[in-house]
Amino acid sequence: MSPNSHRLSLALCILFPLVALAQTGTSVVQTLNVEVKPITKIAVSGNPGALYITDTSAGSDVLTVSDNHSKYSMMTNLENMKIVASINSPMPDGTRLMMKLESSKGLSNGFVDVSSAMSPVEVVSGLGKGSDLDQTITYTFAANASVGQINADARVVTLTLTN
Repeated sequence: MSPNSHRLSLALCILFPLVALAQTGTSVVQTLNVEVKPITKIAVSGNPGALYITDTSAGSDVLTVSDNHSKYSMMTNLENMKIVASINSPMPDGTRLMMKLESSKGLSNGFVDVSSAMSPVEVVSGLGKGSDLDQTITYTFAANASVGQINADARVVTLTLTN
């Protein structure tokens, strides 16, 4: 190395800490922006079993089968929220799909018929700030006794936490 490169290295070593100290000082100011945005989260766990009607009680006009293996959890930092449900296509004639969402934070509307709920229908109301965890969802499929055989079919149920 030449003597000039040693001097340059020595000069950089001396100046670098001074430059770093010049940026810190004894007191510094920073601007920090904060915000809490609206939070509306809903999740489901578990899947309902197949709702197949395979038997009837003598003299029964309506045949039903239920499942309560699904759960939902919700969280919000807003007041006066509700959960609405919809399905992707109407149920076959003579059949109904009902659902009930339990709630420890709001008011469950009990069993709600969502058979033709292409537009959302309210299933839980009066939800306030906080969370409602692991609440049971019960689905009931019903068919009039006069309905003939219906091949296996599926419906997509959408739950939405909204105001």
